Amino acid sequence: MSNPLTLDEIKRFVAAWYLALDQHVPLDDIYKLLADEGLNVQFPGPTGDIRNRASFSAWYDGPQGVINIFFDENHYVQTVEAQIHGDEAVLDIVVGWQASWWEKPDAKSKRVSMDATQRWTVRRSSKNAYGLEIVTYNATVEPFKYAPGFARL
Repeated sequence: MSNPLTLDEIKRFVAAWYLALDQHVPLDDIYKLLADEGLNVQFPGPTGDIRNRASFSAWYDGPQGVINIFFDENHYVQTVEAQIHGDEAVLDIVVGWQASWWEKPDAKSKRVSMDATQRWTVRRSSKNAYGLEIVTYNATVEPFKYAPGFARL
């Protein structure tokens, strides 16, 4: 068996993922955090069923992609629980997310603030400095918990 995962390296990887989303890093940098084979990502919305690079690109930087809709994004990792099985792990993550978006012809942008419970599967990888990659990712394990007074998606 290869080098078993640790909770500390998993937490560093999770933080790096959300920072990449917040910074709208280039698509090629995000790809290094995702599995090439067996990818299965579920986000809400019409482009949220992701199985490969093309469908991830549509969700991320396509015409209706998240980096072309949302700005001033911030993800706050609240908890990461991991069931580690050697060089793979199943993660239960609670993340707070805030973001703004603007819709024509509105005079003002909208702001969302919510907590999301997510479940990921990660495994060892040599594609990035964190040594991990996302294989499965379900962003809607539980309904979103919206903060009072903020917009809803």
